[in-house]
Amino acid sequence: MKIGRLFQTALGLLAMGVMFVGVTNSVEANDQHSEKVKASFLAHINSLETVPASQKTAIQKTVSGADSDFSDALTESLILMYPKYSDAIAASDTSGGYEQAIELLSPLQQSDDKYLAGDASFYLARTLMNEERFEDAMPCLENLVGDLSGFTVHQGSAQYYLGVAQAGLLKNQEAVESLMRFLQFNPNAPERLRVSAWRQVQQIQSIQKGKLDDVYQRMDYSRRRLELVETDEVTQDEQDKIVSMLTKLIKEEEKKECSSNCKKGGT
Repeated sequence: MKIGRLFQTALGLLAMGVMFVGVTNSVEANDQHSEKVKASFLAHINSLETVPASQKTAIQKTVSGADSDFSDALTESLILMYPKYSDAIAASDTSGGYEQAIELLSPLQQSDDKYLAGDASFYLARTLMNEERFEDAMPCLENLVGDLSGFTVHQGSAQYYLGVAQAGLLKNQEAVESLMRFLQFNPNAPERLRVSAWRQVQQIQSIQKGKLDDVYQRMDYSRRRLELVETDEVTQDEQDKIVSMLTKLIKEEEKKECSSNCKKGGT
């Protein structure tokens, strides 16, 4: 067991070493991506005949004045183009407004304007993640790191949320890969996200099949699904696994205790 733990730690340190070697390249790649999205968005705005010249000027000023992270400026620009979008954003930022946010944001994922689709997908995913609706958030997050990655500057946060969602769905290997990818390619991400990602990687890697940490993760999975009123076959199957694991662990402890007492009785 100790050798296994040491091996996991060594792998983690090796992975961190690889990440630090690539930090400079990652920063440059992030900056290049952001600048590319900014340039393509401005070109997109200029190509739209339905947007008045005065509005184009206001959007260009908002976007051009933003730093390398122009996510807020992009959202503000989209609100200028689509005034009703502000209601969806406001709902996503309001405590208890998640139902309205989901209702308003969901249709926008299919917008012909890919920048609106990307921005709306991020806020929808964030709303769903806050409600622990990981199953529903997964398609949004996969789009953000996939087909919509060229139309958003939220792909870093989406990569983090993807790892969290995968862990919440018991997809531990995929979660570790997503979180490590987030750490490697987003060195400028908020410190709280990077610290959280690294701690989750360590926690997931420490899980041993059939042991208490495995049981705890499955119990949290069942708790979440029951709170979402998901009393389906998947939830019941996980609950059966938990009972089976706990029964096995109890028997192992009883056997250890019996063995210890027997040795004491024989001395």
